[in-house]
Amino acid sequence: MNIKKIVFVMVLITLAGLPGCREKRETIFDRVVSIPKEFVLDVPYLPPLCDELSGLKKGFVDIPGGKLYYEEEGYGIPLILLNPGPGGSHQNFHPYFSRLNDIARVIYYDTRGVGKSTKDETGATYTIQQSIEDLEFLRRTLGIDKWVVCGWSFGGFLAQCYALTYPERLIGLVLIASGHGDTNVKLKPGRERMFISQAELDALQKIDKAFNEGKLNQVQTGYNKDLAGYWKFQGHYKPTREESIREAYIGPDQMLFKHLICRQMWQINLDNKFDDFEVPTLLAEAKWDLTWDTDKAEFMRKAHPNAQFELFEKSGHAIFADEPDKFFAIVRKFLEKTVHTKIVYKPGHRITLPEPPTGLELKLAAILSLSNQEEKEKKLLAVYQQAVKENIADASAWKELAFVFRGSEKSPETKHAAQALDAFNRYERYATQEELQESEHCLYVWRAQLLEALGKRAEAVKNYQEALRKFKQVSNSCAQANRAWLEERIKKLRAT
Repeated sequence: MNIKKIVFVMVLITLAGLPGCREKRETIFDRVVSIPKEFVLDVPYLPPLCDELSGLKKGFVDIPGGKLYYEEEGYGIPLILLNPGPGGSHQNFHPYFSRLNDIARVIYYDTRGVGKSTKDETGATYTIQQSIEDLEFLRRTLGIDKWVVCGWSFGGFLAQCYALTYPERLIGLVLIASGHGDTNVKLKPGRERMFISQAELDALQKIDKAFNEGKLNQVQTGYNKDLAGYWKFQGHYKPTREESIREAYIGPDQMLFKHLICRQMWQINLDNKFDDFEVPTLLAEAKWDLTWDTDKAEFMRKAHPNAQFELFEKSGHAIFADEPDKFFAIVRKFLEKTVHTKIVYKPGHRITLPEPPTGLELKLAAILSLSNQEEKEKKLLAVYQQAVKENIADASAWKELAFVFRGSEKSPETKHAAQALDAFNRYERYATQEELQESEHCLYVWRAQLLEALGKRAEAVKNYQEALRKFKQVSNSCAQANRAWLEERIKKLRAT
């Protein structure tokens, strides 16, 4: 090969790694399996892009009980970016949103409990309501009258909650592959395993095991998981080596924050809340966002009937990274339009937010955020025994304990099956009728699995039969338990 051909090939390789040239890169559709034979332990350090972007202002804003870290660049329409997660970093938006700094004052920040912002070791301030108030406090402190709120994934859910609480502070709302919280609509389960092989799943399990045993640190774990195919759960294009390294050094989601916020997110129902919402709204959904199935995009369109809807055909969860040219052209036009739109604001504070977590919930969340499995198990057993002794009447805590002790949905662990079964029974005793109805047939499935694990087949059959009797449709809570599955379990147990 002559020198001209070599240079040409090198240019193509370089271009393939640039945003906007991703069509030349490996995608989920290629189904390539390339698991390293050994763990990669030497992961070179790459600084966050925040340190490399020019013109980026950095600082802290005082909030009640702490500080919020923020960055901003550009001039024009104030645009605040809300992070994924819960617990994700603002760094996920770099360098993509710098494309808008000629038209917008782009603001990045870490929520309380995440990144460089204040941490709360008790978790007591990790609530959706506090996150909303912190965001509003940031707006006032930065001297912004009204802004465009843009949320990605969980950030989209938080953006919707903020928009319903303080609609008069918005001139626009942008929701990117947004979370939706609780809903009365029965959505199909996600497709996260659609393109990942069993060999890759086995490799990922092996990596997690090595981390739990202390053989890999957090950075090594994140990097090796990406190499083993973890990116296929939500991604569309295979990340470059540099992208995987930077992601590994960003670190994991903040587990205590994530655990507590997730619990609250699934208690908030936004159904029909945006039927009369007049703030200009842009919905960006992706055909190949495997976090959900294909019905999710249409669900969001119906949930925001007055919104501009855009479907991206060649994107996964990170739409702005997968199709940046199309995405930012649409957002740019949307921002320009918001400035000239006259809005009739509806009253705010139109959602019911959950009560703050109880002392037992906070204690459980702190334990579940531990990475050491042995320590976690020991503390969970101690909490369980204390809760039994005090006859705690907290249904949600018993349900959480039950799931922790149960283990995998498909293969419940036998080690703590007795504790899990007792916790489910106590949950049923203290739960409201509304809570029990939400579980539908799944509560009987969960109990039957544990009874089966304990060798109590006759009792397991009774619970599977009751689950079959109450079955109406597949539930996300026990996705595998359709009619055929239930009938097969009953048949198999009777045969033995």
